[in-house]
Amino acid sequence: MSHYDCPCMEKCPLHWAMSRIGGKWKVQILCSVANAGTIRYNALRAKLDGISNTVLSAALRELEGDGLVRRQAYPEVPVRVEYSATERCMRLLPVLESLSDWAEAEMDGPEEKFPE
Repeated sequence: MSHYDCPCMEKCPLHWAMSRIGGKWKVQILCSVANAGTIRYNALRAKLDGISNTVLSAALRELEGDGLVRRQAYPEVPVRVEYSATERCMRLLPVLESLSDWAEAEMDGPEEKFPE
């Protein structure tokens, strides 16, 4: 059995990581962007049922600021903006997959209610 000694009283790496990917939508945004390769805002929003423009815009800005998502604006009229996953995001995906595997094993079944 492995043991993780969480240094929560000082600078906790898990706290740092969760502050970047925590919240209701960020993991879904990251996975959608990574799976798409390159995706435009409206296409991304269509994949995320129930997200508001305000929340999506704020999350994308934060993810871009944290180096997980790249925003590319093209000098066209109207401006075309595309989002893609950075290398930092791609290194995170196996961690998210492991977390998903853990959650699937721990859930009581598909009928278990997901948090709102």
